[in-house]
Amino acid sequence: MSTVTARTSDVRTAVRPPAATVVPRQRRPRADDHLPLGSLTQREHRAAGECVSCGSTRLTRLTMNLTDGGSVDFVSCHHCEFRRWEEAGVDVPVAEVLTRTAKR
Repeated sequence: MSTVTARTSDVRTAVRPPAATVVPRQRRPRADDHLPLGSLTQREHRAAGECVSCGSTRLTRLTMNLTDGGSVDFVSCHHCEFRRWEEAGVDVPVAEVLTRTAKR
């Protein structure tokens, strides 16, 4: 690798050209990548469901993969701000979600 000498206020500094950029490999599509995503703006594409606290149908639902290999859904109500985590329809305490997402 060659270096270039730059002179800045009577101090010589060796400047190396930037290292080559490594482009990561593209991930392969998983079998469940074809699942349709919900929509916050298009009612016909929203997943059905009601808030367990107030009964509103204005929910945000995000599915997250945890570091332990499992997946949970985070559900938040736009009307009453009630939030919960669930796995296969069963409530999961926040403490358990945090434990399962800890780096190992």
